[in-house]
Amino acid sequence: MRSPKKIKKIIFAVALISTIGLQAQHKPFQFGFKGAVNIGWFATDTEVYKNDGVRVGGSWGFIADFFMMENYSFTTGFEVLYLNGRSKYPTSRTIEDQTVYGVLDRKYKTRYLQVPISFTMKTNEIKEKFKIYGQIGYGLGFLLRAKAEDVFTPDKGETISENNNISDELSFTRSSLILGAGVEIPIHESTYIRTGFKFDNCFVNMFKGDQINARNNFIEFSAAVIF
Repeated sequence: MRSPKKIKKIIFAVALISTIGLQAQHKPFQFGFKGAVNIGWFATDTEVYKNDGVRVGGSWGFIADFFMMENYSFTTGFEVLYLNGRSKYPTSRTIEDQTVYGVLDRKYKTRYLQVPISFTMKTNEIKEKFKIYGQIGYGLGFLLRAKAEDVFTPDKGETISENNNISDELSFTRSSLILGAGVEIPIHESTYIRTGFKFDNCFVNMFKGDQINARNNFIEFSAAVIF
């Protein structure tokens, strides 16, 4: 009968060989590039501030997968995010030294540099054709630019249309919960295409101050080439 020490050595050797074999079967990390289109809208708790429809945006960026095991990885990188939206709310403006009340219809055009950190889970290959994956994670965005197409309709008088830089009105950072799913299709050896949907739910106020409390959310469809 083998001693406990010998049994421990055998178990350790088997585990070591298994780990080396697993690492030999796949890369410890992979990189790629992505492009995406998104549909953005506002969620708000402010009574007078209303979402006025959805708007189309997009993004492009770099992806990095760092594997813990063959089908489990941390996914990060960066993306330049073009996130748009539309709102309508009552406000006032000073015209010819007079305060004029009315409604502002505003189309937002924002650009963020976002760094996502997600945990990615994959299935084994299904019929040797594709894998299904799911993601959950956190996104941290940094505001690069914010512009608005404004249409102010006063209670009395003519409508005023103008373009404004509104970077000073928005918070510099954006934090969000990321939920995603899709498929990975192999092309050649370790190169494959990853396509899927992502729901990016902002959970902090996008505006400075507390007069307006709103979050800019979006749904994204993306395609990436991973090497």
